[in-house]
Amino acid sequence: MNNPAVYFIGAGPGDPGLLTLRGHEIITQADLVLYAGSLVPRQVVTSARPEAQVIDSAPLDLDQTHALMRDTALAGGLVARVHTGEPSLYGSMREQMALLDADGISYAVIPGVTAAFATAAKACASFTVPEITQTLIITRLAGRTPMPERERLRHLARHGASLAVYLSADKAAILARELREAGLAEDTTIILGHKIGHAQEKLVRATLATLEAEARQHKMTRQTVFLVLPGEQAPRLPSRLYAPEFAHGFRAASRPSTWDTAAIYTLTSAGLKLAQRIATHLPSQIFTLHRLATEHSTGFERIADQLRSNFSRYHAHICIAATGIVVRAIAPLLDSKTTDPAVLVCDQNGQHVISLLAGHLGGANDLARRIAAHLGAVPVLTTATDNAGTICIETLAKTHGCHIANPEGLVAVNAALVQGTPVPVYDPEHRLPTAQAPEFVRVASPEQALVVVSWQALDNLPGLVLRPPCLVVGIGCRKGVTHTAIITALHELCAMHGLAQASISTLASVDIKEQEPGLHQAATSCGLPLVFFTRSDLAAIPTPTPSATVQDKIGVPSVCEAAALKAAQTSTLLVPKTIFGPITLAVALAPSQS
Repeated sequence: MNNPAVYFIGAGPGDPGLLTLRGHEIITQADLVLYAGSLVPRQVVTSARPEAQVIDSAPLDLDQTHALMRDTALAGGLVARVHTGEPSLYGSMREQMALLDADGISYAVIPGVTAAFATAAKACASFTVPEITQTLIITRLAGRTPMPERERLRHLARHGASLAVYLSADKAAILARELREAGLAEDTTIILGHKIGHAQEKLVRATLATLEAEARQHKMTRQTVFLVLPGEQAPRLPSRLYAPEFAHGFRAASRPSTWDTAAIYTLTSAGLKLAQRIATHLPSQIFTLHRLATEHSTGFERIADQLRSNFSRYHAHICIAATGIVVRAIAPLLDSKTTDPAVLVCDQNGQHVISLLAGHLGGANDLARRIAAHLGAVPVLTTATDNAGTICIETLAKTHGCHIANPEGLVAVNAALVQGTPVPVYDPEHRLPTAQAPEFVRVASPEQALVVVSWQALDNLPGLVLRPPCLVVGIGCRKGVTHTAIITALHELCAMHGLAQASISTLASVDIKEQEPGLHQAATSCGLPLVFFTRSDLAAIPTPTPSATVQDKIGVPSVCEAAALKAAQTSTLLVPKTIFGPITLAVALAPSQS
């Protein structure tokens, strides 16, 4: 494809410092710089070459601006068409592109900072607030361009989401009326941003009650955006991103000290007695209404609030309450079937124990059976595989320590198991024992499989992908190395050699590194065990790349390679010593146990 002849560049809110580096680069190279001078300050394009044409397009119509771009492009020149804010939002980009398409002229778009984000940044405000709103709606009030009825502000505002209202500077009264009709509270925060990024910028904090007066007083005219922020006055609840129980690609979840116990909730005296019976059978903490609380239980006002507070702190939640109450309480808390805790529901008479959530991976089904046996109750299990009397793939994976890479693939596998149809499995190293399920049939290639068991980070693997815990990483490091450096090296090593990080089962090193905090922190962050071997243990292991320097310093010819081989109980390395600055890593493949 030829390089674009025309670039539509988002100039941002007006501050030349907020122009992207790519946008600045194109302006400095362009033969023609067309900028909307009514909205874009001249300073944004002062980096243009002295010999370039720099033209304010404000007095020009569409045909005139197109003629300038067309003539420059067809003569072999480069055009920088500079728009205010973000070109894709409330701009005239589409009609200009249509004319360029008709003339066979190529183009590209460079994004910019839109006024809503510039205003929020200037005000240090957030559009998204945990448990209040996770959505931003960008819209406008009707003017010369009408609004579809379904997009009237009164309808959009009823969602309770944050709003950014453009092109409505002279309509503060209409904005206020629409927000009131949507039911917003009078103390809802509204931020008015006028010409943010310009020398004449104004930033005003108002509420729905004061919006009209503030707009009049500060003479808010064109280039004003209104930010309606329902979550601005909410308590500053922390997001889950930095919660220790929140896992992602660079950090494993660390469970709180309460995780190994269950939380039991009750709303009645009879339910409290049942909770006490259950508590004699398994480690647990009882939560009940304030009026029923004793020295052995914790009081709450609303069960939904207590569940929200506890949800990530306990591995199981046993609710002695109506199923409908529990469903409504946990619905906003659900994340993934691979991480959600078990939730069970009991009636206060102890006749039924319902496995409501995380039946397999969370263990709710097994727990329901245990509690029911203790109470003499009936366990209620609705998972299809349990009722069909067949093994569940989640349970099989969990039993053998396999990480589920794509949970969406579970449905097709379990559906096949329930139907009794064959489930083709690609598992060349036999890391997932399937002899107990006749439905599992081994196949010779991943393309034929519904389940793929592999430690290789291959792209586009079909079906359900399971990562067996079979990779052992040996680590050598200099004194004082940080855990961030170790984790970064692990990621780079996996990327270089196509290894699935979820298949790393163990980190290993030499005993004299046992006091290195970076090693321990890295292992904790990755959720991996860290083992150390004595120098005499490692010295006895032959390795492919021994080091005389390491021998002189610590008395063994190898650390990372020998530690990997020792921990994996094998004699062959998958990845030999690889150096990442102060860190050396090697990988061994543990032999299959089946």
